[in-house]
Formats: sequence, structure tokens, C-alpha cells
Amino acid sequence: MKTISIKSGITHLKNHWKDDLLSGFSVSLIALPLCLGIAIASGFPPISGIFAAIVGGIFVSRINGSFLTITGPAAGLIVVNLGAIESLGGVWTESNPGGLPYALAAIFIAGLIIFLFGLLKVGKLGDFFPSAAVHGMLAAIGIIIILKQLFPALGTKATGKELYEVMAQIPAAFRAMDWHEGLIAGISLLILYVHSKIKSKVIKKIPAPLIVLLVAVPTAEFFHLHGNTFVDLPNNLSKSIVAPDFSKILSSVFWTAVLTITLVSAIESILSALAVDQLDPKKRKANLNQDLIGMGAGTALSGAIGGLPMISEIVRSSANIGYGAKSQWSNFFHGLFLLIFILSLRPIIEMIPLSALAGMLIFTGFRLASPKEFKHMWEIGKSEFIVFVVTCVTVLATDLLLGIAVGIVLNLIILVAKGQALSKLFFVSSSEKDGVVFLEGALSFSNYLGLKKLINAQNGKEKQVLDFTKVNYIDHNVMHHLEDLRKNFEREGKELELKGISELVPASEFPTSERKRGGKFKVSLSNRDRVLQKYANENGYGYNPGSIFGYEFRNFKLLSNLTVDRAQNILLGKNFQVADVEATERLDLSGGKLSFTAFIMPKTDKPLFRLGNLSFFDSIQELFSKKDIRFDSHPNFSDYYLLTSDMEAETRKLFTTDVLDYLETNRDFKIEVNDQFVLIFKEQRLLSVAEIDELIHFSKDLLALFAKNLKE
Repeated sequence: MKTISIKSGITHLKNHWKDDLLSGFSVSLIALPLCLGIAIASGFPPISGIFAAIVGGIFVSRINGSFLTITGPAAGLIVVNLGAIESLGGVWTESNPGGLPYALAAIFIAGLIIFLFGLLKVGKLGDFFPSAAVHGMLAAIGIIIILKQLFPALGTKATGKELYEVMAQIPAAFRAMDWHEGLIAGISLLILYVHSKIKSKVIKKIPAPLIVLLVAVPTAEFFHLHGNTFVDLPNNLSKSIVAPDFSKILSSVFWTAVLTITLVSAIESILSALAVDQLDPKKRKANLNQDLIGMGAGTALSGAIGGLPMISEIVRSSANIGYGAKSQWSNFFHGLFLLIFILSLRPIIEMIPLSALAGMLIFTGFRLASPKEFKHMWEIGKSEFIVFVVTCVTVLATDLLLGIAVGIVLNLIILVAKGQALSKLFFVSSSEKDGVVFLEGALSFSNYLGLKKLINAQNGKEKQVLDFTKVNYIDHNVMHHLEDLRKNFEREGKELELKGISELVPASEFPTSERKRGGKFKVSLSNRDRVLQKYANENGYGYNPGSIFGYEFRNFKLLSNLTVDRAQNILLGKNFQVADVEATERLDLSGGKLSFTAFIMPKTDKPLFRLGNLSFFDSIQELFSKKDIRFDSHPNFSDYYLLTSDMEAETRKLFTTDVLDYLETNRDFKIEVNDQFVLIFKEQRLLSVAEIDELIHFSKDLLALFAKNLKE
């Protein structure tokens, strides 16, 4: 087993301990209530979720293969955990352990199998599963979480096990609700929703779950709620460790639980690690096989001491990046702080009302099954949407394993219906001449591993060329993977040329929608499209109403709270672009989307710097960091703006008196220069045409001043 080297670990700790310590602490505040809530919703004792997060942080962070992931229990595994413990003897209660010891045994063996997966290097299979089926499974899990957590949110209990039985009891639950607990859950949901909509940088830095607890705990005390409505932790931590019981190892229900935990945990871990790679500012790539080794070892250890299975959890990992983490030490510190919390703050933790945790989980379930997720799949293409919906419905009607299997089979049927030959369903037709790989037929998720093998076989080349002139169909999964590969090549100073791919017609405006040869594609114009088109024509700009990947807008510190998904409605100037950028908020538990308009152009010889408003939070940080570049001749500028750069001397030369005067009279804009582009925007919202015109004129004038100063 390959572990992180001691030398590398010490170097990261020495260089980044401040950033990782702060981020680890912030993430632990998010993780604490979620881990408790996930364990309770899974039918396990509350401490089981904390055990998993502590093991995931302190232990797994030292042996896994990713860089910024946070490891611990996940809402996406609630249905799996609950199904396992119910089938093996019933949910845990204070008076009856139910199926807990047997479920822990299943978790332990599942961890060993995931560990073996890593040794056998099956991490590459993460590329096989069609994204529509996986997202359909996750949406179904979100719906199940919402339905089942509605009862503890209302202070009642559901007696049915099957989903249709639970749904039938919802009207009765509202009639029998405890209005105190229902109010706390409602307030919790409201806080999470409002927090997701507020644009204040100061408030965004405060974890939403922490705000929920700061409100819910005193509210519960005011209502004088009784004991069994609060979190219950053991008095003695060592005595709370429950050993797994393997006496049911020969039963079919035991192995069903093992198989479900193994597959869902492995799939989610791989997909989460790949997603976090896209968010990493340094664009480091996770070793997926090593990640499975770490996750498997951590899950086995967690099960051995009474904890839940674990994955690389995407929401906490996104928050980790948003808080400025630099290495896996942030994951370590997150686990360490959780250990400190349960050792020293047990009386405070036991003041947390269960209804508040239920409210958080309902919100998390909504993130998985949001209407925006359904809309997103529809935008990608009808085929993806059909697989997504069918998978979701099948999971709700049956179980996770059958649901994901049906989704995969349906996707294969659709591929055959679109013309992919049965004989080539899992194989790629190709030939090579003069260093060019000529592809033929159809490319889909089912034969992508073969395509990836072809690309990897030429890994030593500085430039690889894939010729698509004989390809008649490419599905969404392959389009997505190809774009990721192309960007990876670019980051490594290499080139992957996709020759002839533009000849295939996309199914929708979405950048990675499926493509086929023949037919016509017409972009449907919205009112905003038409207004921008008119503005472009009047001012001599080009205009593209479609979508691009928006890579140019990534890797900016001013946008560190966002994950850029795509750019659209693009105005094309002589050497600049203005686009509507669609992004996901990293610190938003709902996975909230926002759109904003920004100006961007290639960087020339300008020094790297960041110029933004000096918020209250920035002012507090500045007391310690002392990074703000100030100008004594322009105190108003320095009091209003935060200007930072690792190239202070060059930046001071750029910000001459004329630039400072111009910025003092135009305070609405934020500016950043990274190693590739210049970014200028007003606020994180869409701008009107008049505001776009103002943005373009401001940007041109400012860049002209910069150009003059660089010549002098």
C-alpha cells in the first residue's frame, strides 16, 4: 500500500498549516451536526457518524490518494445504511441495539472489498458508469431522505419500512406534529435557504449549519423540550465502541447489505474525488486507486469501532476548498477538531435538537433532488433526461442496486437504438497512421475505457491527435471526459487535438451534450439573447448565444466561493469576451446556482494582482496577514479596496496616480489578473445591457491606462 511520504507530509504541514488549520476547523463546524444527523437518519447511534468522520480525517487523510477531499459519512449513504441495519435486525435504539452489530460487520467487510478494489486498480471503472444513471440514483436518495426526515422534523415517527408506507403516513404526521419541534425544523430550513441567497461575503464565511445551531439550541431551551428530542452521546467514549458481529455472514441479507454498501460507497467516492479535482485551484489529480485503498481501510476501521461507512464527501470538500485549504492536512485537522469536540463539548452537543438535524438533512436531500438537477439533465439532452428519470423512479420503487442496473441497461438500449452496433458496444473501432488515431462508429460510456486506453498508450507524446471524421455519434459521457482530458493535457503543457469533432451536431446548447453526424441544430433565443444580439450588432461585436465550458473564468481568487460550470451569451470583442457565467456556490449546502456577467481577456505582461472591496471579514484578516498594498497618496482608495499581490513592486508601478484616481471614481468593479487572464466584473449577478456597456467601457479605459504605464 502506497502512503503519503513522511517528507511530503511534513513539507505540506510546514508550508500550509495555518490555511489547513483554519479550513479544517471551519469544515468541522459543518461536519459536526451533519455527521450526527446522518447517523441518526441511518438508524445508527449518533456517535457512529462522528467516529466515521474522525477516522476519515485523522487516519484516511494520511493514506488516501486525493488532495483536498474531506472524508466522512455522507447523506448519499443514508438509504444504504438504513437498509442494511433494518434488514439485519432493526434500527438502533438506546434500549435495543437492533441490527447494529451485524450492520457493522457488513461495513467492515465492505471496507475490505473497497480496499481490495484499490489494490486491483479498479478505480478506472468510475469512467464506466453513465452520469445520468448515477445522478438519477442520487436524486432518488435525496427524495427518500426528504420523505423519511420529515417525521423527526415534525416530532413524530414513521412506522412503515417501505417507501409507499412512509408516504401514506405523511398526512397523519402533520396532524400529530409537535409544533415546537416543527417550528425548530422550519426555522432551520429557513436559515439554510436564506443563507444560500445572501451575497454578503462575511455571512458566507460563517457555516450555515453553525448558524442553525446557534438559533436552534436556545430555541429548544426556550421551549423546554424533553430529553429524547435531543442528541444523546455516551458518557464514556471508549465504552461506546461496538464490536461487529459476524454471526449472520452466511445469510443472503448480510451479503446484500455488503454489496450495496460496497458499490454505492465506491461509486460515490470515485465521482466525488473526480469532482473535487475540478475544484482544486492547483488542478492536482487524485490517484483514484489509492483513494479506494484509503477509503476502504477507513471504512473497515470505522465499522470495527462502531462507525458508519465513509466516502469523499462533495459538499464538505467544496467548503474545504472555499475556506482556503491547501492539502490533506485540512482533512486531518477536521477529524482532530471533531475528536476534541466530543471529548470536551459533550454537554453542549447534547443540547442540539433532533428536529434541527432533520431540517438540515431535508435541505441536503433537496440538494440531491433539486428541480434544478432535473432541469440540468433536461438541458444536457432528452436521452440523458430519460435515463435520469427512469433510474430515479426505479430506485424509489425498488432499491439502489436494481435502480442503477436498470439505468445502465436503459442507456445501453438507447445507444443501440441510436445506431451503435451491438458488436461494438464495449469496443472502440480505430486505426493509426502517422501518429493520428482515426476513430470510427459510435463512442459512448460503454466503450470509453477502450478510448481512454488508446489515449494513454501514447502518453509520452507532446501532441496527440484524435480524428473523428468517421465517428457518427458521441454521447454526453464521452464528451465530458474528452474535455477533461483536453484540459489535463493543456495543464501539462501538452496538446490533445480533437480533429473533426465540430462536424458532429450537438443535441442541445449544453457544452457536453451528445453529438451525432447529420441533421441541424438551432439555438433557441431567449429575450436576453435577442437584446444582447442587437447590442452586439450595434457595436460591432460578435455574439454567441450558445454555451462554452468557461475554463477562462476559473482559477480566480475573487471567485473562490464558486465552481464555474459554463459560460454563455458571449459578446466577442477584438481581444476580449463578455459572458454570462453560470456557477455553483461552494459553501452553499443546497448546491445553489448563480449567474453573473464578467469581462475577460488574455493576460499580457501585467503583474498578478487581486483588487476587490475591503469587507469586514477582509479587514479582520488583514489585521493578521498584512497583505494589503496601500498607497499613502490615496488613503480613500486604500480604505475602500483590498489590493493584494505576490509581485508588490511591479503592482505599485502599475497603479500610478491616474489609475488610482480612475478607480476611486469607479468603485463598482472588481479586478484580478491571474497567470492567463484579466477578469473584471461588478457583482455576482447578471448585468443589464446598459451595465454591460458600462463594464466594457470601464475595462477598456482601465486597460489602456495599464498599457500606458507598462510602456513607461
